[in-house]
Amino acid sequence: MWQEAFSEKDPQPGRPRLRWPGNPTDRDVSSMNAGLRQFAPGVQMTIRNAAVHGTAELGEQMALEQLAALSLLARWLDDCNLVEAPESDPTTAAAQPQ
Repeated sequence: MWQEAFSEKDPQPGRPRLRWPGNPTDRDVSSMNAGLRQFAPGVQMTIRNAAVHGTAELGEQMALEQLAALSLLARWLDDCNLVEAPESDPTTAAAQPQ
């Protein structure tokens, strides 16, 4: 899911993308997009999946650190732009010769 959301591919109908704001050719913007494409699934696999499927109790310090990582991901997601595929106009598509 995260790889799809941050994919470098253009958005498709029903498959929007998340993009760090700014010029995509800027090194910092490109780096954030690439980092989020890796960080988000990493957080899910190491924190969320372990908590849901594991049986070990978390210590307070570890729980706070994991919460901080999830909070940081949520903050960055809030800062991203949602990029959607342009909607096709059915009247225009019907008027075009086949």
